[in-house]
Amino acid sequence: WSFVSESEAMPQVLKSAGGLQWDDASANGPITLKCTSGNWSSALLQVSGRGGFVMKVVAVRRTSMLAGIAAADADISGVVFKKVGHHIHIGRLTWYGEGGIENRTVVGLPQNRLALGEKLHLRYVLKPQPELAVSLDGKSFTPVPAQLKHVDYVPCVSLCNGEVTVEIEHLGASQHDASEGRKLIPERLWQDRLF
Repeated sequence: WSFVSESEAMPQVLKSAGGLQWDDASANGPITLKCTSGNWSSALLQVSGRGGFVMKVVAVRRTSMLAGIAAADADISGVVFKKVGHHIHIGRLTWYGEGGIENRTVVGLPQNRLALGEKLHLRYVLKPQPELAVSLDGKSFTPVPAQLKHVDYVPCVSLCNGEVTVEIEHLGASQHDASEGRKLIPERLWQDRLF
């Protein structure tokens, strides 16, 4: 296990297991994670906001990799994505999670592989209910049908023989609520029209 002290760099590794290496990110810049062993390696990433986050993940070198969420105090040794949290396989765009969820299709996501350099966006929000959602364009998010517990989830990345970059955008406590309200405004205007 490696524990990393808190600093101003975003994102930062909170905890890691396996043969994982990383560089220090510049302020608000991406962090690069590299797996140096043939075994699964994982990292939990620090988040500072309490409203949730959007994690943007890009495969730099071909890899078996999953990105998702796990409890901040989770045991991340071994094959994490099969025992704790909820994760999306970056290649197959399938869902893995606690409770025996393996290689499940998420309705609304394409069934093709992401190419190197393509970005996967994962959004985790706390209100009104905890939700994990996935997007390929960063705009249209598809909810993952996970029954999320009310625990302190943080971003989690697991990979085997590869390299990825990760960026974290912190969401304020009301940011998701505001975006939902913005979606409803045009609908309300149409319904309240006078013609």
